[in-house]
Amino acid sequence: MKINSLIFAVLALCNGAIAQSFENLDFEQSTIVSYGIADVPGWTEYNGWNDVNYSGGMTVIYNNNPLDDSGVSLVGTNYSTPAIQGIYSILLLGGTPFAENSTTGSAIGQTAQIPQNAQSITYWGLSENALTITFDGHLLSFNALNATANYTVFGADISAYAGQTGELLFTAPWQGEPGQSGFEEDGMVDNIQFSSSPIPEPNEFSLVGLGALLLRFRRWHSS
Repeated sequence: MKINSLIFAVLALCNGAIAQSFENLDFEQSTIVSYGIADVPGWTEYNGWNDVNYSGGMTVIYNNNPLDDSGVSLVGTNYSTPAIQGIYSILLLGGTPFAENSTTGSAIGQTAQIPQNAQSITYWGLSENALTITFDGHLLSFNALNATANYTVFGADISAYAGQTGELLFTAPWQGEPGQSGFEEDGMVDNIQFSSSPIPEPNEFSLVGLGALLLRFRRWHSS
Protein backbone atom coordinates (compact mmCIF):
# COMPACT_ATOMS: atom_id res chain seq x y z
CA MET A 1 0.00 0.00 0.00
CA LYS A 2 2.83 2.38 0.88
CA ILE A 3 4.55 1.64 -2.45
CA ASN A 4 1.35 2.29 -4.37
CA SER A 5 0.84 5.56 -2.52
CA LEU A 6 4.39 6.61 -3.35
CA ILE A 7 3.89 5.78 -7.03
CA PHE A 8 0.68 7.81 -7.19
CA ALA A 9 2.40 10.73 -5.43
CA VAL A 10 5.28 10.68 -7.93
CA LEU A 11 2.88 10.52 -10.88
CA ALA A 12 0.87 13.44 -9.53
CA LEU A 13 4.06 15.44 -9.07
CA CYS A 14 5.19 14.69 -12.62
CA ASN A 15 1.81 15.66 -14.06
CA GLY A 16 1.88 18.92 -12.16
CA ALA A 17 5.36 19.67 -13.47
CA ILE A 18 4.22 19.48 -17.10
CA ALA A 19 4.15 23.11 -18.23
CA GLN A 20 1.18 24.49 -20.10
CA SER A 21 1.80 25.50 -23.71
CA PHE A 22 0.40 28.65 -25.28
CA GLU A 23 -2.88 28.11 -27.12
CA ASN A 24 -5.18 29.85 -29.58
CA LEU A 25 -2.36 32.09 -30.82
CA ASP A 26 -4.25 32.83 -34.05
CA PHE A 27 -7.62 33.27 -32.28
CA GLU A 28 -9.29 30.83 -34.67
CA GLN A 29 -10.63 28.77 -31.75
CA SER A 30 -12.92 31.67 -30.84
CA THR A 31 -16.69 31.24 -31.04
CA ILE A 32 -19.51 33.73 -31.51
CA VAL A 33 -21.81 33.44 -28.50
CA SER A 34 -24.50 35.86 -29.63
CA TYR A 35 -24.85 39.07 -31.59
CA GLY A 36 -21.87 41.25 -30.69
CA ILE A 37 -20.36 38.80 -28.15
CA ALA A 38 -17.61 36.19 -28.56
CA ASP A 39 -15.65 33.72 -26.41
CA VAL A 40 -11.89 33.59 -26.88
CA PRO A 41 -10.32 30.58 -25.09
CA GLY A 42 -6.82 30.71 -23.66
CA TRP A 43 -6.66 34.47 -23.12
CA THR A 44 -7.38 36.92 -20.29
CA GLU A 45 -8.62 40.46 -20.97
CA TYR A 46 -7.74 43.56 -18.96
CA ASN A 47 -9.80 46.77 -18.86
CA GLY A 48 -11.86 46.01 -21.96
CA TRP A 49 -15.21 47.76 -22.14
CA ASN A 50 -18.04 45.30 -21.48
CA ASP A 51 -15.56 42.40 -21.53
CA VAL A 52 -15.25 39.70 -18.87
CA ASN A 53 -13.13 36.63 -18.14
CA TYR A 54 -14.31 33.09 -17.59
CA SER A 55 -12.46 29.95 -16.52
CA GLY A 56 -10.18 29.24 -19.45
CA GLY A 57 -10.77 32.31 -21.57
CA MET A 58 -12.35 35.71 -22.09
CA THR A 59 -15.69 36.97 -23.38
CA VAL A 60 -15.30 40.13 -25.48
CA ILE A 61 -17.28 42.29 -27.84
CA TYR A 62 -17.38 41.12 -31.45
CA ASN A 63 -17.15 43.36 -34.54
CA ASN A 64 -17.58 46.43 -32.38
CA ASN A 65 -15.50 48.96 -30.45
CA PRO A 66 -16.15 51.22 -27.43
CA LEU A 67 -15.23 54.46 -29.19
CA ASP A 68 -13.23 56.51 -26.65
CA ASP A 69 -13.01 53.86 -23.95
CA SER A 70 -10.34 51.19 -23.87
CA GLY A 71 -11.47 47.88 -25.29
CA VAL A 72 -10.71 44.38 -26.48
CA SER A 73 -12.63 43.25 -29.52
CA LEU A 74 -12.65 40.10 -31.63
CA VAL A 75 -13.08 41.14 -35.25
CA GLY A 76 -13.98 39.11 -38.31
CA THR A 77 -13.33 39.51 -42.00
CA ASN A 78 -16.47 41.61 -42.46
CA TYR A 79 -15.58 44.33 -39.93
CA SER A 80 -14.43 47.86 -40.89
CA THR A 81 -10.98 46.92 -39.57
CA PRO A 82 -11.08 43.32 -40.80
CA ALA A 83 -9.22 40.30 -39.50
CA ILE A 84 -5.82 40.09 -41.13
CA GLN A 85 -5.33 36.32 -41.04
CA GLY A 86 -7.89 33.53 -41.06
CA ILE A 87 -11.36 34.38 -39.76
CA TYR A 88 -10.58 36.31 -36.55
CA SER A 89 -8.12 38.84 -35.15
CA ILE A 90 -7.98 40.75 -31.86
CA LEU A 91 -8.30 44.55 -31.91
CA LEU A 92 -6.96 46.42 -28.87
CA LEU A 93 -7.95 50.03 -28.18
CA GLY A 94 -6.18 52.11 -25.56
CA GLY A 95 -8.80 54.81 -25.06
CA THR A 96 -8.74 58.60 -25.50
CA PRO A 97 -8.93 61.56 -23.08
CA PHE A 98 -12.71 61.48 -23.63
CA ALA A 99 -13.01 57.99 -22.11
CA GLU A 100 -15.82 57.68 -19.57
CA ASN A 101 -14.90 54.38 -17.93
CA SER A 102 -11.19 53.63 -18.22
CA THR A 103 -7.87 55.47 -18.35
CA THR A 104 -5.61 52.45 -18.08
CA GLY A 105 -5.49 51.13 -21.64
CA SER A 106 -6.51 47.60 -22.58
CA ALA A 107 -4.61 44.34 -22.79
CA ILE A 108 -4.80 40.62 -23.41
CA GLY A 109 -2.51 38.11 -21.76
CA GLN A 110 -1.83 34.41 -21.50
CA THR A 111 0.35 32.61 -18.97
CA ALA A 112 2.21 29.56 -20.29
CA GLN A 113 5.69 28.26 -21.07
CA ILE A 114 7.87 29.60 -23.87
CA PRO A 115 9.05 26.59 -25.94
CA GLN A 116 12.44 25.28 -24.83
CA ASN A 117 14.02 25.87 -28.25
CA ALA A 118 12.41 29.27 -28.96
CA GLN A 119 14.71 31.92 -30.36
CA SER A 120 12.14 34.38 -31.64
CA ILE A 121 8.50 35.41 -31.53
CA THR A 122 6.50 37.02 -34.33
CA TYR A 123 2.97 38.34 -34.76
CA TRP A 124 0.95 40.04 -37.46
CA GLY A 125 -0.35 43.54 -36.75
CA LEU A 126 -1.20 46.92 -38.21
CA SER A 127 1.39 48.96 -40.07
CA GLU A 128 2.56 50.77 -36.94
CA ASN A 129 3.28 48.87 -33.74
CA ALA A 130 1.34 50.90 -31.17
CA LEU A 131 1.37 48.05 -28.65
CA THR A 132 3.53 47.44 -25.60
CA ILE A 133 4.41 43.75 -25.39
CA THR A 134 5.95 42.06 -22.37
CA PHE A 135 6.76 38.59 -21.11
CA ASP A 136 6.68 38.04 -17.36
CA GLY A 137 6.90 41.82 -16.95
CA HIS A 138 9.93 42.19 -19.23
CA LEU A 139 9.55 44.47 -22.24
CA LEU A 140 10.09 42.76 -25.60
CA SER A 141 11.68 44.81 -28.36
CA PHE A 142 9.72 44.21 -31.57
CA ASN A 143 10.81 45.36 -35.01
CA ALA A 144 8.95 45.35 -38.32
CA LEU A 145 10.22 42.43 -40.39
CA ASN A 146 7.95 42.50 -43.41
CA ALA A 147 5.07 44.66 -44.61
CA THR A 148 2.16 43.92 -46.91
CA ALA A 149 -0.79 46.03 -47.99
CA ASN A 150 -2.93 44.65 -45.13
CA TYR A 151 -0.57 43.86 -42.27
CA THR A 152 2.99 44.01 -40.94
CA VAL A 153 4.97 41.13 -39.46
CA PHE A 154 6.69 42.12 -36.20
CA GLY A 155 9.37 40.06 -34.50
CA ALA A 156 11.44 40.02 -31.33
CA ASP A 157 14.20 37.98 -29.73
CA ILE A 158 12.71 35.64 -27.10
CA SER A 159 15.76 33.40 -26.53
CA ALA A 160 16.46 34.80 -23.04
CA TYR A 161 13.12 33.42 -21.83
CA ALA A 162 13.09 30.04 -23.61
CA GLY A 163 11.66 27.37 -21.32
CA GLN A 164 10.37 29.92 -18.82
CA THR A 165 6.74 30.26 -17.71
CA GLY A 166 5.14 33.69 -17.50
CA GLU A 167 2.47 35.95 -18.93
CA LEU A 168 2.74 37.14 -22.52
CA LEU A 169 0.92 40.48 -22.47
CA PHE A 170 -0.16 42.72 -25.37
CA THR A 171 -1.17 46.22 -24.21
CA ALA A 172 -2.69 49.19 -26.02
CA PRO A 173 -1.76 52.18 -23.81
CA TRP A 174 -4.19 54.94 -22.94
CA GLN A 175 -3.47 58.18 -24.79
CA GLY A 176 -4.62 60.72 -22.25
CA GLU A 177 -1.46 61.61 -20.36
CA PRO A 178 -0.04 65.16 -20.59
CA GLY A 179 2.17 65.58 -23.63
CA GLN A 180 0.63 62.71 -25.56
CA SER A 181 -1.20 63.07 -28.83
CA GLY A 182 -4.70 62.55 -27.52
CA PHE A 183 -5.45 60.10 -30.29
CA GLU A 184 -6.44 56.59 -29.42
CA GLU A 185 -3.69 54.02 -29.70
CA ASP A 186 -4.90 50.75 -31.12
CA GLY A 187 -3.37 47.65 -32.52
CA MET A 188 -4.28 44.39 -34.16
CA VAL A 189 -2.89 41.07 -32.96
CA ASP A 190 -2.93 37.84 -34.96
CA ASN A 191 -0.87 34.80 -35.94
CA ILE A 192 1.49 34.80 -32.94
CA GLN A 193 4.28 32.28 -33.46
CA PHE A 194 7.38 31.05 -31.66
CA SER A 195 10.32 29.91 -33.77
CA SER A 196 13.60 28.12 -33.21
CA SER A 197 15.19 30.49 -35.74
CA PRO A 198 16.60 33.84 -34.61
CA ILE A 199 15.14 37.12 -35.79
CA PRO A 200 17.19 38.61 -38.67
CA GLU A 201 18.54 42.10 -38.11
CA PRO A 202 16.34 44.81 -39.72
CA ASN A 203 19.24 45.88 -41.93
CA GLU A 204 19.31 42.39 -43.44
CA PHE A 205 15.82 43.02 -44.82
CA SER A 206 17.01 46.38 -46.16
CA LEU A 207 19.86 44.65 -47.98
CA VAL A 208 17.48 42.06 -49.41
CA GLY A 209 15.18 44.83 -50.65
CA LEU A 210 18.12 46.73 -52.16
CA GLY A 211 19.34 43.55 -53.88
CA ALA A 212 15.91 42.95 -55.39
CA LEU A 213 15.80 46.55 -56.62
CA LEU A 214 19.25 46.28 -58.23
CA LEU A 215 18.31 42.99 -59.89
CA ARG A 216 15.16 44.57 -61.31
CA PHE A 217 17.19 47.52 -62.62
CA ARG A 218 19.77 45.19 -64.20
CA ARG A 219 17.05 43.20 -66.00
CA TRP A 220 15.45 46.43 -67.25
CA HIS A 221 18.79 47.83 -68.41
CA SER A 222 19.72 44.68 -70.32
CA SER A 223 16.35 44.32 -72.03
